[in-house]
Amino acid sequence: MVTPQTSTQTSVVPINWKSLFQLVLSALAALLLIGLAAIISVSSFIQYFNQGSGNQDLTQSFMVASSLAFAGVLLLPSAWYAWKSLSFPGIESESYHEPRGFGFILTLLVLVVVPGALWFGNWVSQNDQLAWLLLPLINIIVNGLSAFWVVYIGVRGLKPGSRRRVWGVFSSGLILGPSIILILELFTLIGFGILAIMWAVLNPDISSQLQNLIFRLQNVPSNPDAILQILFPFLLKPGILFIAFSFISVIVPIIEEALKPIGVWFLAGQKINPVQGFAFGVLCGAGFGLFENLGNTSVGGETWAILVSTRVTTLLLHCLTTGLVGWALASAWTEKRYLRLGITYASAVIIHGLWNGLAVISALSSLEGQVDVSLPGNILLFGNIATIGLVALGAFNLAFYISFNALLRNSSYVKGSQTNGVGADPDTTVRESIILESGDINPTIISTSSPSLAHSSSPLTSDPQKLSDLENPPNHTESYL
Repeated sequence: MVTPQTSTQTSVVPINWKSLFQLVLSALAALLLIGLAAIISVSSFIQYFNQGSGNQDLTQSFMVASSLAFAGVLLLPSAWYAWKSLSFPGIESESYHEPRGFGFILTLLVLVVVPGALWFGNWVSQNDQLAWLLLPLINIIVNGLSAFWVVYIGVRGLKPGSRRRVWGVFSSGLILGPSIILILELFTLIGFGILAIMWAVLNPDISSQLQNLIFRLQNVPSNPDAILQILFPFLLKPGILFIAFSFISVIVPIIEEALKPIGVWFLAGQKINPVQGFAFGVLCGAGFGLFENLGNTSVGGETWAILVSTRVTTLLLHCLTTGLVGWALASAWTEKRYLRLGITYASAVIIHGLWNGLAVISALSSLEGQVDVSLPGNILLFGNIATIGLVALGAFNLAFYISFNALLRNSSYVKGSQTNGVGADPDTTVRESIILESGDINPTIISTSSPSLAHSSSPLTSDPQKLSDLENPPNHTESYL
């Protein structure tokens, strides 16, 4: 009589290359940013004590260092959840469940803390003895809390996915997207410069004016007012204005709106629905907008409060347009709505371009009275109109942003997930031992309400020990959910 031998098979879980890429990129970027912040801080202290640099220079250095360190810290959750995905394959942390009243408390906190921080920061920015110590922290509080609130009102109730995905998409928008965009915009700007030089060479009048301008700039003292007095007549020429606005209001939006949702592009082929596409787009836009805001507000100075308060509306713009493009990308991938993608992308470019154009005109008109330069009357008139237009466009963006979130929360994608979710319907309730993302190992789902499945003769249910293990998973897995 031959006794059958029992063989044990060890299942090999393949490496999740996406999680590995996310871990390496996030960890290296965080290390680079935090290390660079430390180098800037130490070198600024040494320069301050050895060479006697001014307090304003020390403030700007600490503002830049604190912004870099803050961005580096924000990358750490992405690396952490990617490491957990690699260390415990198949186990994904659940998406965040909002406590009751969280939105009201967060909004109240923003309405109280942000204006107070702006007022205090404005006072601190005019005191060089305190600015280098306090203003960097205030800058992080205002920018960080504002960005968190804008993200919240955009993604609330949409359930984008696991924490690894959420932090990974945000990190890509914070670091990877801006890096690629800056490189492309730099090359495009160089191309515009080459075309402008060729145009000047072929036009003798422009060439002579350009040579005269360069000669005057070389002999002018280092005075901003004197430099502006020389540059303004040349910059206000129709041809120069056309080139500048073409780049700022057309080329820049085209590049940025295509690449800001870089985290959504990474999810192509994973069948994310349009609701998830919008949520992930908002996260990418928030990362890009926060990166941009931290860079622009790190200059400090007496106008810090005005600058940082206006940048909140720019962050909202980036979240809205990138969210819309993410929604359209997911619609094209899952529903074949390519016309929607084209129209949405064009609309995002138009909104972004209009915002940039109005901001430039408003900034030009604001120079009146701040520098010793007389501006043409039409610039002042257009500047006032542009300022009103910015306020109106910002209000429209906020209303549309909130309304679109409400529309998506009432869509079939969200309603369907709520109906089919755990505990939503007693007749279709399922118990899942782990939560997986699309593309990972499929979870085994045991229905508690289907007798046919419970009594089936499949290898899984025929073994009482295996069934018991699934219904009562080990306690150590609970700590990872």
